[in-house]
Amino acid sequence: MASDDDGLHDAVLEHLASITRQLSDADTLQETLQRIVDLGEALLEHCDGVSLMLIGKRGEIDTPAASSQVAYDSDMAQYATGQGPCLGAIADERTVIIEDLETETRWPDYRARALGLGVRSMLSYRLFVTNDSMGALDMYSRQPNAFDRRSTLVGQVFAAQASAAMKAALVEAGHQTTIRSRDVIGQAKGIVMVHNRVTSDLAVEFLKRLSQHRNQKLVELAEEIVRTGQIPR
Repeated sequence: MASDDDGLHDAVLEHLASITRQLSDADTLQETLQRIVDLGEALLEHCDGVSLMLIGKRGEIDTPAASSQVAYDSDMAQYATGQGPCLGAIADERTVIIEDLETETRWPDYRARALGLGVRSMLSYRLFVTNDSMGALDMYSRQPNAFDRRSTLVGQVFAAQASAAMKAALVEAGHQTTIRSRDVIGQAKGIVMVHNRVTSDLAVEFLKRLSQHRNQKLVELAEEIVRTGQIPR
């Protein structure tokens, strides 16, 4: 005879499977990121907000999606103080658990600001996205001791799902950007061919030389030519 725990376990697995399907249905990168945080907040009981923190290859830090104002504001507090559990999760490649921020001794500057926002407990997971960028998933609650061991484990599985969804969305966005770049370069090449009365190969070489001369990316030069219809000197 199945126990209540077995039923709960099955329900959690079904919910996680549903999340995978919902993440795969997102059409754009931003939609994927926003869906991650919204689904994350709905996943765990007592969760009052989820945020995504991404660090790019140049070290820039950004929160591209948050499910609530408190989640967004807490990330801003970490950026402002240069400390906090989400930054710690990224730096140390680990999961950070805060049972009650009132008794937390780490990150004192961030702690003071977060308590002012009403944050009491948190889960922070590092996200492995690409070789050039890392991320972290933050789950916030206004209640102390909001996340038990089951919540922590479910959060880990969700963080892995989020990583996979983000990587797929980033790859797709990169492909779309490449296609758009090729299209605009092709349009600029056509303008040069007509204006200079040259072949396709010579038009491409002309664009490359002009890009180097102006110290301007080829795709940016092409966008300027297509936008204005003029060939800059």
